[in-house]
Amino acid sequence: MLGKTAAVLALTASCVITGVGPVVAAGKASQAASENSPWYQTDYGAALSRANNSEHVLTPASVPNVGYLRSVVAPPVPPFVCSNRLVAPALVGGDLYAITGAELSKYNAATGQLIWHSTPDPTLDTFYESLSVAGNEVVVGGTSCSSVSEPPSAFFAYNAATGQLLWSVDPSEGLSQAVVSNGYVVTAGTDAAGYFFYVLNLSTGATVWSSTSSCIPKASSPLVVGSLAMSYGCDSQGNATIEARNLGTGALVWTQSGTWTFQRGNSGDNQLFATDPAGAVVAVNPLTGQQEYTLSQAVTVLAVDNSRAYASCASRIGGRVCAYNVSTGALEWQSQRFGAKPALAAEAGGVLYLDVGYALNAATGHAIKQLPINPFAVTALAVGDGRIAAVSDPRVLDLFGLPGY
Repeated sequence: MLGKTAAVLALTASCVITGVGPVVAAGKASQAASENSPWYQTDYGAALSRANNSEHVLTPASVPNVGYLRSVVAPPVPPFVCSNRLVAPALVGGDLYAITGAELSKYNAATGQLIWHSTPDPTLDTFYESLSVAGNEVVVGGTSCSSVSEPPSAFFAYNAATGQLLWSVDPSEGLSQAVVSNGYVVTAGTDAAGYFFYVLNLSTGATVWSSTSSCIPKASSPLVVGSLAMSYGCDSQGNATIEARNLGTGALVWTQSGTWTFQRGNSGDNQLFATDPAGAVVAVNPLTGQQEYTLSQAVTVLAVDNSRAYASCASRIGGRVCAYNVSTGALEWQSQRFGAKPALAAEAGGVLYLDVGYALNAATGHAIKQLPINPFAVTALAVGDGRIAAVSDPRVLDLFGLPGY
């Protein structure tokens, strides 16, 4: 995986780069960057779709030729660091961004060469959970390890080209996850005091608007579908609700009573999936809050592109993925049973990549290739610019792709 060394100065510079196959030519790096199919942030975009519709290098036809390219390996971390695992790799313009432990690093994805690194919190007390690349800014967010019930939050923005710190803020306790959309940083989190939702200005870090609720014991990551921020709230009786607010102003657009859990929106910003109070996965119109259809047998929505929603679905033995028509909810296919239940996926270029190690044809569910990764330990997947980034070891990030990438 990427950088995490004990010293603030040595850090990722001491990482070991390994690789097999031919030396990557500069021309190939340029070719990958010119594809312009970046994986921008933790779950691809602010809708948490985990679907990269602009990928054209890795397709059902080319994926059988995919192989291991190279790894970035970090040395052991000291015991006083919050976390030693890689968080949220992003593949943008031929570059690789990632957080390991207390460090943010940028690498040349074609060579593994470190471009710059930074330690947002020199005390090494912050556990980072999200990373977003928006234009020339890289935004990371996390919470302190010093408190379990009311952990302080911290957000940092860096110049993507130079690694220079642009701003840092700690808007509220409990915030941990963040997404970037249309010039805003959208954050949410919970602590002992309740649920907090903040929208920050991407350029300055200043708070644009915020909301708090005391009736939400636990909530999912923030997400934005279209120009609406999806959050949680309370009605006049103190009961839980879900709500949609104008991203720029915070004005309430619609609300729905009950204990719901948001899952994902699609990459076309016109569909939203959530678990209803009865435990069913339903499609919700993001503009009105109206329920449209139920995904039969679906448990967890793994990814949503403009054609299908892919979800882990009920299975007595092993794990299975079901694909549903995103417009109607009709079941289109069910995958083979896997030895483990898929919990993480990435869709790109018509291929569905699963944490259990398989790449499936997104249109049919047929297995295209089994990647040489540990199917029981994958904690991160990202696909963009002709490369697949996978983390299946706390200290190792592996890159896969076509020869020469």
